[in-house]
Amino acid sequence: MGRKNIFEAAIASPAPPSTNPSSLRRPEAPSMASLGSSLREMAANGIQDLDPAQIDMSGIQDRLEFDAEEISKLAESIRTHGQQVPILVRPHPDRMNRFTIVYGRRRLAAIRSLGNGTRIKAIVRHLEDDAAVIAQGQENNLRIDPSFIEKALFVGELRKAGYENQVIQDALGVDRTAISKMMTVVENVPHDVILFIGAAPEQGRRQWTELAQIARDEAIDIASLIPTVAPEGSTGAQRFEIIIEAARDKSAAYAARLAEQKNATVPAVTVAKSSSGGRPATKRFDLGGRHVGTMKKTGRSISLNVSLRHQPQFGQWLEENADEVVALIHDRWTKSREEG
Repeated sequence: MGRKNIFEAAIASPAPPSTNPSSLRRPEAPSMASLGSSLREMAANGIQDLDPAQIDMSGIQDRLEFDAEEISKLAESIRTHGQQVPILVRPHPDRMNRFTIVYGRRRLAAIRSLGNGTRIKAIVRHLEDDAAVIAQGQENNLRIDPSFIEKALFVGELRKAGYENQVIQDALGVDRTAISKMMTVVENVPHDVILFIGAAPEQGRRQWTELAQIARDEAIDIASLIPTVAPEGSTGAQRFEIIIEAARDKSAAYAARLAEQKNATVPAVTVAKSSSGGRPATKRFDLGGRHVGTMKKTGRSISLNVSLRHQPQFGQWLEENADEVVALIHDRWTKSREEG
């Protein structure tokens, strides 16, 4: 399919963030404009010609895949016009005359494909872990904007490596809410599903979040929806549609089961009313001789309270399925009005 999974490359466990307070505290995240200026200044300070074999593809991966055709075109452009933009590397912490890449993985892959002793132009800088991650994330956004799922995976890898939220926010130029939404996706959509779909630049946060919520809220095994053989020549968007449509079908079946349960015969519920001194009326519910909870009505609202002391499992189930339960109750109310 012309796709190479970069997560299959040898990924050494990323070094934990430096505990040096000076490296962890920065006055503010660099802006995109200042980052571009910094890159030009770094280039002006000197560029080295390195052997591509000296550079390790370690660190946090920021791309889900390399497109073989895209790398081939980039290699041909470099062969014809030369390498216009240097990559950024830092000295390997344990090995002499070796480096680890900070950014420029596509350029490195293209130049490696040229062979014939082609060397790569690189800026060599001693960077702390936090600074390297921020430079990697922001240069990536400046040059070729990663897809939503690639950014989400990048966030997940940074979290696993122990980086603080502020460092992650600075690296991607996003706020805490955006980070939380990305983590919702990577924590609930199986990694195998993400690798099957690929970068899928057409699919944004809303589509991926829908898939994550189906997997989380309805306990659907999304990984089981991966077809044995992917359609030849399919795009990431097409593969995403294969998965999301199958997940929606499973979700509809789940909703149908809930509807059947609603219509099933259940033990009678005993309701007892109590009120005192003009206070709001409270109804007590008992099911099969066991206390369930209470319902209270005021002039402005109706509240239902389930006793977690008496019905802990039911309370947990209700919390997890509240949206569906309310939708079913509202639907039944709507139908009763139509029939009446």
